[in-house]
Amino acid sequence: MARKVSFTVTPTVSTVAPTQAAGAVANGHGIPKVEPKIDLKDPMQIFWFFKFNPNWVINPESNGYYRWLFVVSLAVLYNVLFIFPRAVFWEFSEPEYWIYFTALDYVADLVYVIDLFVRMCCGYLAEERVMIREPRKLVKHWLRSVKGKLDVISILPTDIAFFWTGLRWPYSIIRVNRLLKYGRFTEFTRRTEGRVKAADIFRLSVLLLTWIGMMHWWACLYYFISEKVGLNSDGWVYPAEEVDWRKKDGTTNADDSLYRKYIWSFYWALMTLTMIGIIKQPELEWQFLFMFANFTLSVMLFSQILGNVSRTIINLSAHENEFRARMDAVKSYMAARNIGIELQQRIVNYFEYQWTNQQIMDERKVLTCLPNKLQADIAMKVHLETLKHVRIFQGVESGLLVDLVLKLKLQVFSPGDYICRKGDIGKELYIVKRGCLEVVSDAGDVVFATLGEGSVFGEISILNIVGIKSGNRRTANVRSIGYSDLFCLSKEDLWDALKEYPEGKSKMIELGKQLLIKDNLLDVEAAEREERRHNQFLDKLETVERDVDVLQTRFARLMAERGSAVQKMEKRIAKIDHLFDLRIT
Repeated sequence: MARKVSFTVTPTVSTVAPTQAAGAVANGHGIPKVEPKIDLKDPMQIFWFFKFNPNWVINPESNGYYRWLFVVSLAVLYNVLFIFPRAVFWEFSEPEYWIYFTALDYVADLVYVIDLFVRMCCGYLAEERVMIREPRKLVKHWLRSVKGKLDVISILPTDIAFFWTGLRWPYSIIRVNRLLKYGRFTEFTRRTEGRVKAADIFRLSVLLLTWIGMMHWWACLYYFISEKVGLNSDGWVYPAEEVDWRKKDGTTNADDSLYRKYIWSFYWALMTLTMIGIIKQPELEWQFLFMFANFTLSVMLFSQILGNVSRTIINLSAHENEFRARMDAVKSYMAARNIGIELQQRIVNYFEYQWTNQQIMDERKVLTCLPNKLQADIAMKVHLETLKHVRIFQGVESGLLVDLVLKLKLQVFSPGDYICRKGDIGKELYIVKRGCLEVVSDAGDVVFATLGEGSVFGEISILNIVGIKSGNRRTANVRSIGYSDLFCLSKEDLWDALKEYPEGKSKMIELGKQLLIKDNLLDVEAAEREERRHNQFLDKLETVERDVDVLQTRFARLMAERGSAVQKMEKRIAKIDHLFDLRIT
């Protein structure tokens, strides 16, 4: 929570004449006159009239901020698209257009003003990577940044020049400072790129729209130059059908419609910038210079578009190329090993199923670039509801569920594949994600039950509960009807996770016993004998551990006594050696 900001004024005692001081004492009840001193280096004192509310601080990562960026982007695009055409084509100054454009101008300006305060109240990350929410720091950061200066310049009321000139055309050019807000549109596209699935296609679309906008500006510039030098003055400028009288400001005007003038100018810009059409050759020196700049700009834009298009196509086909290469390698191997036609066709069908259901990517390999916490969050989001269908996991600790979710593996079974057979030792738990399974007889001709999405089987066999009548072996044959996607949890992974959760382990085993007793699959007497034997073993183990602790204590005491005796012996020997040396001398 940002702390409340209080604005203080430093008092300074003014030096006054004796008579003035007496008057101050008389009028101020003995209090000397003070004047407020404002520090111009402190932006919070400059804006002393504005009081922040800490609740106004905006998180730049929130959805509300992203929606506001969309609104600001619309205002920016309006100015980008219409400022130059209104300054070039006189038709936009007619009352039927001018009234609407004036209203839209001030709506956009209102959005700009609101956005100025939004940027001022927007939090930012400090060097410690902590979100700053203190109002004083937010205002200082905004005023000192380049973005803050551009925000102020972009909203300057340049429209007042209209009242000086009295012209409605081409007054819109004085609003060119509104284009300095274009960074907000790029920020919106950058954030949208991170939210959409097809980021490459979105990036390419934005680039194409930017290119079209450049052609739009270039078309307006072409017509503006043509009108200034004279329409129909040579073969390079705009070919007006009829040229009207010269206006007072020195420009000429064609009787062509606004639609024809813009379409022709845009067509000229399209041909010159793309260099794909036959255009009229320039005739004057300045026209050659203009075309040099035109071709330079077109080469830069066109190369950028080609690069983005090629990268997008490569990214779109990268997964398909990898998948086709893997399938071709398997086909080559089967041909080299003389695999039967029937099995080859089953394998090919399996690859086609993976491609059709978009299962060609390895989830573990894709998510390795993320930290463990984010991997766990993704796994919980994708698999937690599936894992909750398992009866033995109901009510266990959330930390244990997180560990188990990360250990789930997806397996795909083809039509007719047996997931397990009767009598096999149970080593896995299966959860049906997609598809349909059937429980069949040993011969496979009788169907006892059908398992659909969300069904779970094999959960009891991985708990190693003593006393199960089946002896931890599968009691039925489970076969896939079509293609089936199953989540698998192995016994090793389960017990590896249970090492850190002894309470969850006890609870799961107890739930498993209750389920076995309910289905009459548990030998209670054998389980009780094994439990007594286990308890006796634990008692003996505890006794041994206690005895070992006693032996360690005694051994440590003996080692301490030995060390003390050795030190005493060394001192006596040193003393005897000293006495012996004295006698010899």
